[in-house]
Amino acid sequence: MHAIYERIVIAGPEIVGVRLTPSAYAHGFALALPEEVAMARPTGVGRALATYEIPIEGRDEWLAAARRLA
Repeated sequence: MHAIYERIVIAGPEIVGVRLTPSAYAHGFALALPEEVAMARPTGVGRALATYEIPIEGRDEWLAAARRLA
């Protein structure tokens, strides 16, 4: 995880954003990592699967650059 995530911002029980390491950005992880992830919860705690939004800082800029280069 340390090689991919430089900073993980948490507010209460939620991840509100992440910043990747320069190496992860250089290898295109901003495009490869999903921003929506499904996580299983323990039995009896809410829905069995919940989808969480984890915004990746700079992802929009990487997507725009990839579109320009395509």
